Amino acid sequence: MHVKQLISLTLFTTLVATSYLSNESIAANAEKTTLNPSAVFSGKLIKTFNSGGYTYVHIATDNGSVWAAGPVTKIEKEDKVSFTGKIAMSDFYSKSLNRKFDTIYFVDAYIINDINTGVMTIDPHKNINKKQAAALKSFAKAENGQNIAEILKNKDTLAGKIVKVRGQVSKYTAQVMGKNWIHIRDNSSNQDISITTDASTKLDDIVLVEGLLVLNKDYGYGYVYEILVENAKVNVEQAK
Repeated sequence: MHVKQLISLTLFTTLVATSYLSNESIAANAEKTTLNPSAVFSGKLIKTFNSGGYTYVHIATDNGSVWAAGPVTKIEKEDKVSFTGKIAMSDFYSKSLNRKFDTIYFVDAYIINDINTGVMTIDPHKNINKKQAAALKSFAKAENGQNIAEILKNKDTLAGKIVKVRGQVSKYTAQVMGKNWIHIRDNSSNQDISITTDASTKLDDIVLVEGLLVLNKDYGYGYVYEILVENAKVNVEQAK
């Protein structure tokens, strides 16, 4: 496997696993990850349940039973379930489920009775923070900078340039591929923007962000950020 592919796979797997199984020991399992883009599994349902906003399935295939975790999907007892098991993790221990999987596949969609149920958009922050972000605080736009609405409106012009924006931290994930990942919001837009940084923050901190704006950042395997502020300097101006 090429180094670029390995980096993309490691990042994607870490993000997917973080999204599916919050508070799990991802680092301990990262070296047990394998990639097989052509691994297609199909069989009769043995067991299914929902947990943490995701559907787990156990199916019987011609070569034995297989476990998978994917987007919430309605599955009936007699359904035929198929999926492409691109990402496999062996000896995976789930703290939230209090069980160990010899092998589990993380998938972006299930095919039920030969009907594709669709592709899930994976968010590395989903289910990470147990607490919900507080109401938006009052703060001014960054001096000589932009607010979120301006960044979104002028993204094509600002792409490849340094942006400066003040915001309130709405989501925070530490140390994914050596970076901390945050979302910030302000009172100019209902949308938030994503940021990678070496700095540490907390939910609801008011921060001043300066970083390179990139568009359609592709980490491989279908994981794309439409807008991302990369390697940003983040100063906490008002702690929670």
